[in-house]
This record gives sequence, C-alpha cells and structure tokens, in this order.
Amino acid sequence: MTLKKNIMMSFKAFQNWINKSSRGEKLSYYRGYIADPTIQRIAPTNDRVRVDKFRRQVMNAYDDNLVTLVQRKHGALDYEYMAIRK
Repeated sequence: MTLKKNIMMSFKAFQNWINKSSRGEKLSYYRGYIADPTIQRIAPTNDRVRVDKFRRQVMNAYDDNLVTLVQRKHGALDYEYMAIRK
C-alpha cells in the first residue's frame, strides 16, 4: 500500500495493517517531514499534536518488534515513511 502525496494514514488503518499483514509486507504510512510537519513542503499542517501522537504509536509498534521503520527521501523536507512487517 502506498500513500499519495500529502496523506497521513490513520492509526486505526495502521493498526489494521499490522493485524492483517504478513512478514515482509511494506506500508507507506506518512509523506512529508514527520519531525516537524509545520515546515514540510507537502501539505504543511499545524496539527502537530495529531502527527506526534501517530508518530509515537508507530514507534510503539517498532519498540514492540512488530515492524522495521525505513524512510525514502524524495526532496527537501519530503520523505516517505514506511513500515516493514516483521
């Protein structure tokens, strides 16, 4: 599953993917600059609380050894964040 530009996946959709995915499946869950979404080039947002909460939930899945997290740089402040199911 790949996201279109300027889309952040919901945590519920991310959790559903974790529950249904198989080892090695890849998911793009965020596009932009997750560390500071207010300055990202694609669809900047002031809803930093929502982005930070989602980022923490994704990190919890990583800490629970459910996913490997990777990113691909597309340009300045434009990253694609992906999870790979373990």
